[in-house]
Amino acid sequence: MKEKSMKNRLTILSLIVVVSIVLSACVQQVTPTPEPTAVPTAEVVVQPTDVPTVAPTEETKVELGPLLKIGQIGMMSGAMALYGSQQTRGFELGLEYASGGQKDDAGHWIIANRPVEVLVRDDEGNPEKAVQIARELIEKDGVEILQGPVSSASAAALTTVALENKIILMVDPAASALITGQYFNPYVFRTSRTSYDDVLVIAKYLVENVGTKFAHIGIDNAFGQGSGIALDYAVKQYGGEVIAQIYAPFDTTDFTPYIQQAMDSGADVLFLTWSGTGYVTLFQQLADLGALDAMQVATGFGDNASFAAVFGAAVGQIGLNVYHYTAADTEINKWLTEKHLEAFGEPPDLFTAGGMASALALAAALEKTGGDATGDVMIPALEGLQFDGPKGIYFIRPEDHVALQPMNILKLVNIDPGLDAQGRPTYAFFETVYVTAYDELKVPCTLVGEYASRCGDLPVPTP
Repeated sequence: MKEKSMKNRLTILSLIVVVSIVLSACVQQVTPTPEPTAVPTAEVVVQPTDVPTVAPTEETKVELGPLLKIGQIGMMSGAMALYGSQQTRGFELGLEYASGGQKDDAGHWIIANRPVEVLVRDDEGNPEKAVQIARELIEKDGVEILQGPVSSASAAALTTVALENKIILMVDPAASALITGQYFNPYVFRTSRTSYDDVLVIAKYLVENVGTKFAHIGIDNAFGQGSGIALDYAVKQYGGEVIAQIYAPFDTTDFTPYIQQAMDSGADVLFLTWSGTGYVTLFQQLADLGALDAMQVATGFGDNASFAAVFGAAVGQIGLNVYHYTAADTEINKWLTEKHLEAFGEPPDLFTAGGMASALALAAALEKTGGDATGDVMIPALEGLQFDGPKGIYFIRPEDHVALQPMNILKLVNIDPGLDAQGRPTYAFFETVYVTAYDELKVPCTLVGEYASRCGDLPVPTP
């Protein structure tokens, strides 16, 4: 293999690593608030389900249904607290958009004629704690819908809670394909992308332009393992092979043995699946051990805050990205960006769009059910749902509840883009190379066991 400089050998793509009802005894009155800036839906060939909006007037007084509580579980502390913050901000803004700006007297956004309260809980990325929190939210607080989490391991654990209680679990931002594969049940839906989305676009480029032999270093959890399975599937489509699957604990601080194992494998490409603060350490040790010169290293464009620390040597490179506000040319994304800048003094980040998409999907389904959040009623409302979100069109497949959605290919052009006229960070790192259509990637169906037959004619990975 010809050696190249670190800068020339670094290929970037995006594997980023990466909620309910109490009946009120009395009827509330709507106190309308000004409607958000009107955002006309872009015309498409197939019309998606309209995101519900209301144009309140000062004279409008509507009798409301009972309070709808949604339990939102995510990492609000620790190494991936930033992702939890993005999740909650996006979800709240999604409710605002879907409500048309209507609130009740207590300040709750109104969806399908019901005021919505979001109860946010921190699972610290611990699956056992996530389950405990979810059960408390359902049994003590009366939530009827769960949303989140950040951790794919927590999401996998929560699928059982959803089934036991027959309530909807809307997953975002957790990315493991196992959530809607091995751990699937009819109450589990997602607006998050899957691990397959993360690798399908870039795999062809890597096999054809770099080499056919791949090594993979991933987190030893559902997210990392799911990514490894997806990588194996994707590269095989183009004649490649994963010859080394290497997993390390999330709290690893010394990656030396894992990196050395990858370098000794004879792979042409080292593919990374990581998230959180460990990324900086991992990249530094890759450089120290010469891995960035010895083999092609492929990983992801991450969140805005940590970007400069991780990707400083990658200017000029092209790669995959889940969401960046500069890449999504939609009216909803423009609204989201303006509102986020106004509220938080910075543009929306990596998983903000996913939080918003979850809120929009749930709102659209609740409008279809007349505000009934019962799991068995919501299932047919969500299956086959097509709606406009910040990234563009989303489609929830009825077979496996995977959310088909656009993904980005971007070019890094500026590591220090500076501030806007109001002194706010722009995070304008990229030029947009390509945005996929929502249904372009042909994400496979990975259902197993009693649900395997639901895949029908969808593509299915071969063993």
